[in-house]
Amino acid sequence: MIRVVSLVCVCAAWLLSGCYYNAELVGLAQEGYPAAQYELGRRMLLGIKGQKKVPELAIPWLQLSAEGGDHRAMAAVAACYESGVGVQQSLELSRQWYIKAAQHGNPHACLSLVRLESKAGNMAEAVRWLRPLAESGSEDAQLMCGKMCLAGLVDANHDELAVRYLRFAAMQGNAEACFLMGCCYANGLGVPRNEALMLGWLVNAAAGGYEEAVDMLNVPAMKD
Repeated sequence: MIRVVSLVCVCAAWLLSGCYYNAELVGLAQEGYPAAQYELGRRMLLGIKGQKKVPELAIPWLQLSAEGGDHRAMAAVAACYESGVGVQQSLELSRQWYIKAAQHGNPHACLSLVRLESKAGNMAEAVRWLRPLAESGSEDAQLMCGKMCLAGLVDANHDELAVRYLRFAAMQGNAEACFLMGCCYANGLGVPRNEALMLGWLVNAAAGGYEEAVDMLNVPAMKD
């Protein structure tokens, strides 16, 4: 009985604590703190941490935060406009907010812009948003950027750029990037043809389990 009463008390204290912190958060948001406005909007958008899910009320807080310079809020507003959550769907407004967030260094906004531009067929624009992510060390972005460069979706020196980004990804252990590096050395794309280096990269790709490399080398897949 004592344990049951204690558990009820703990739960009540937790709920009251959540209400208190939400009330405190509202106060900070009303005082104009962008971080508090973002967090309050996020909680309303998702219905978490004791806050009821009310997307239509979340948007004004997220927009205030975004206008105050919080890139997370910019990306959240963009996502809401893209999906039509809490606002009328608008891909144009979504893109505008994603651009603002990306310009403030938000990586998720960059990837969202890559997705939107690729879907619209604006591949060169997609590469433009990918490159900052690739330069910052994102393995996925490096691989994507390398593949898009190989496809000739940039204006100049695309093979050399492809090798640059693929090498970055391959050095992080990306098996597909290793395979593509082998293909570049096999065909002289961005680098001089070199059979030894081609084989070396293909072996690395096979060691990472990349099936096409395994088939090319005619060796069994290497497993941990």
